[in-house]
Amino acid sequence: MGNALNAQGIRQVRGDLVVVGRFYMNFSRDGARSGSLLRQGLDARLWPPEAQAQFQTLPPGTPRPQVEILGSVRVAQQIPSEAQVLLRHESPPLIHLLKLMNLYSNNAMAEMLAEAVGGAAQVAQIARAAAGIPAEELHLINGSGLGVENRISPRANVAMLRATQALLEERGLSLADAFAVVGQDVGVLERRLLPGILIAKSGTLSGVSTLAGVLPTERGDIWFAVMNGGANLADLRTWQGEFLSRLQSRWGSPAALPERWLPRPLDTRSRRESSPRL
Repeated sequence: MGNALNAQGIRQVRGDLVVVGRFYMNFSRDGARSGSLLRQGLDARLWPPEAQAQFQTLPPGTPRPQVEILGSVRVAQQIPSEAQVLLRHESPPLIHLLKLMNLYSNNAMAEMLAEAVGGAAQVAQIARAAAGIPAEELHLINGSGLGVENRISPRANVAMLRATQALLEERGLSLADAFAVVGQDVGVLERRLLPGILIAKSGTLSGVSTLAGVLPTERGDIWFAVMNGGANLADLRTWQGEFLSRLQSRWGSPAALPERWLPRPLDTRSRRESSPRL
C-alpha cells in the first residue's frame, strides 16, 4: 500500500490517519492500535526488527515505502464526507484466510471472523441451522473455542464438518481448501504422529485434546471426532494418532490423497486498485 501511494507521488500526509469501522492489524482488534501499526508499516524508517525481517520475505527488488503521516491516529464513526478514494486494497479470498487460521489454530483470527458474523451466539445459530444440530449439543461463548463453557458433542462436530463440506462443494471446493491436509500442509498438525492421508482440525485446552476431520480409506471416507481428557496432552495426542492409523489400516490406506480431496488451485493474492488523483 505504501509503495502504491508512493507511485502516485504521495510521500507525506499532513493530516491524521483516520480508522473507520473494523480494522485489524497484527492480530489486534483495537482500531487505534491497528492504525498506529499501519502508520508504522507505511514508512520503512519506522520499521521495528520484526517488520525488517518480514520485508526480507518479499520478492527481491521490492521498494521500501516512505509515506510519512504528520498527524495523529484517531478512530471515527464514519468516513469524512470530503474524503477521496486514492487506493482500494482487498485481502486474499476468505477461504484462504480460513485455511491459514485453521492451519495454525489462530484464536485471534477466529475471534475477528466471529465478530464480523455477529458474535458467538450468531455463529452457533448459523452452525446449528446448517448442520441440523440440537441446541443442547452446541454452545459457544466466543469465536475461538477458548474456555470450558464452549461445548460441542462429537456428533455435532461431525455434522458441522459435513455441512461445511456440502457448502464448499457448491463452490467447487472441499474441506481440504479450508483445513489442514496432514503430510502436505504446515501448521500445528505438522509434527503430530498421524495417518499420512488425513484432513483434520485439532483443539486443545488444559487437559483436553480433540481432533476431528475426515479419514480417506480405500473403502470410503470415515468422518470422525475424537475428544479426550484425563491424561497429559502428549499421551492423548499419541493415542489419537494410533487409533486413526489402525482404523485407516483396517479399511485400507490409499497411496495418495484421493482426487476428490485435493485442494483446488486458488489465487491467494491480495488485490489493489488505484484511483486517479483529481
